[in-house]
Amino acid sequence: MVARFASRIGLILAVFLACSTTAKAAWLEASSPNFVVYAEQSEKQVRAFSDMLERYRSAMRAVYKLPDEPTSPSNRLTVFVVRDANQVRKLLGEGSRFTQGFYQSRAGGSVAFIPRVDGSNQSERVTEGELVLLHEYAHHFMYSLFSGSPPLWFSEGFAEFYATAKFESDGGVGLGLPANHRAAELVYAKDVPLAMLLNTRKYRENASRRYDAFYGRSWLLFHYMMLSGKRPGQLNDYMTRLSQGEGEDAAATGAFGDLAALDKELERYMMSRKMSYMNLGANRITAAEVRIRPLRKGEAAILPIMMRSKRGVNEEQAALVVEEARTIAAAYPDDPFVMAALAEAEYDAGQDDAALAAADKAIAADPQAINAYIQKIYAMFRKAGDDEALWPKVRAAIAAANRVENDNPIPLSYFYRSYAAEGKAPPPIAVQGLQKALMLAPYDTGLRLTLGQHQIRTGSLEQARKTLSPLINHPHDTGLAEFARKLIDAEPARSAKDDASNDDT
Repeated sequence: MVARFASRIGLILAVFLACSTTAKAAWLEASSPNFVVYAEQSEKQVRAFSDMLERYRSAMRAVYKLPDEPTSPSNRLTVFVVRDANQVRKLLGEGSRFTQGFYQSRAGGSVAFIPRVDGSNQSERVTEGELVLLHEYAHHFMYSLFSGSPPLWFSEGFAEFYATAKFESDGGVGLGLPANHRAAELVYAKDVPLAMLLNTRKYRENASRRYDAFYGRSWLLFHYMMLSGKRPGQLNDYMTRLSQGEGEDAAATGAFGDLAALDKELERYMMSRKMSYMNLGANRITAAEVRIRPLRKGEAAILPIMMRSKRGVNEEQAALVVEEARTIAAAYPDDPFVMAALAEAEYDAGQDDAALAAADKAIAADPQAINAYIQKIYAMFRKAGDDEALWPKVRAAIAAANRVENDNPIPLSYFYRSYAAEGKAPPPIAVQGLQKALMLAPYDTGLRLTLGQHQIRTGSLEQARKTLSPLINHPHDTGLAEFARKLIDAEPARSAKDDASNDDT
């Protein structure tokens, strides 16, 4: 159902929910089919937030008529809800002055960090930190929809469109509400001509260093195409043209026609007093069970250490983190969660033997402690680089992790990597494992590059192009995008060279 929502997109709207608590809450873990949330808030707030995330995912799947397929336990998104935005910025590090939350995608370990959530009124629009999370999760979701490489404007417009979600108290979800957080940008920031907006390479080569309206304009164009009713079918036509190999400029003019006319329409649309949004009733949203438990004392004590490890540490930070982890582990030596976190900190600090000892202790206490198995794989893999006799043991550790969770992408990908690192040709079953890992985690750029490069080496050039093409317009990593483009562009030359060699023989 399409509803109407008042828009003041020409004004600056900067009202965000403030969180307050009267008493310090215990750390809770909320576990649902697709998310794990850690928060030091009330059970009501944590449950409401977890429910919001599940409903958001379900709503997007309903829009695109996708079946509700299960997520492997370790492939769920883990969300750490920290005290405030200042703590978010400390975790992110340099260059995070205005950051309200951030997200890191990786196979078997995608994480997000946001400030405390409100959760008191599900009919309210999301907070700024939640908006960041929903934007990034939309990118995460988009990889399951498009096998090619959507242009940059489409990628960001898609994420902005879905991030402005509204969660109704009756279980319904509103998607595509006006992006009021982009109001000032659209009014005051440097304009991005439509011809530049629609061409990823042109924008990246000519974008001014001054802050511009790219995100706002991307949202505006996507929203107009999706919900204005003025250009039905044109967005699908555009994406079809791209998937059939048309360039970005040709696809845009072929699907949208006169871009100058479209630009004028967008200007009028921006000043609309009302805009449509998609109102998905509760009957279209799949409910998900949310299980909540208080963390044990050891878990709560080690959780800040685990956050820093999951965020990623440099050599200096790793040395500090591991000392703190050892102190906590000494107080809780029988807690498998604590010992697995210690194993991760030891590995980050370059202490492979200590990491293995901690991982083994965690596994002895809890044979299902998958993070401990993963840390054992990492440590043994690094040790095997100096001792080739260890490779069979590495693969034994991989097999043990796979038995615990056969849909975890990390053991699947490391099985392939173990042969490559040993200098041996990976057997077909290892390649199949790598392919399955990417299927489970299509947003993981490392897996995509690894598989694409394998396909190039083995002469599967068309498959390599399909595997690598989602990277060439990567929304945030231009270096990665350029690297993927060079790999793809090198394929015809390599193929022509091989053909010439065959002719000579």
